[in-house]
Amino acid sequence: MKSSILAIALAAAAGVAQAAPVEVRVSGVSSAKGQIVVSACDKATFLKTCPYNVKVPAASGAVTAKIANLPPGQWSFLAFHDEDGDGVMKKTALGLPADGVGLSRDPKARFGPPKFEDSAVDVGAGGASVAVSLKY
Repeated sequence: MKSSILAIALAAAAGVAQAAPVEVRVSGVSSAKGQIVVSACDKATFLKTCPYNVKVPAASGAVTAKIANLPPGQWSFLAFHDEDGDGVMKKTALGLPADGVGLSRDPKARFGPPKFEDSAVDVGAGGASVAVSLKY
């Protein structure tokens, strides 16, 4: 019993030890109003509810957000300008983003939302530095 608990604890600790920080630089911020929300999504959560989220105060021009302990793998990074600070991305009547929004690798949306593969970034054990440009 003790050995199985120890094995589970060691496996969990090994997973955390492999997690790495990711720095996301968000450019194109139109104003200092509200906050910038940055999310990291894997393929299963892409454009849904992302498991890793950070909020930083907005600043005209650019801001940097840090996501700590992101497991290595392929991740897509989404950022949006939450001007009213409620944490929710506003959408138009057509379902398009009404807030400034951007994805890593700046994929083009043609006849629907971009694909995960077009915005995916490889994050290694040493972390990563990612750029996202907001479009309004």
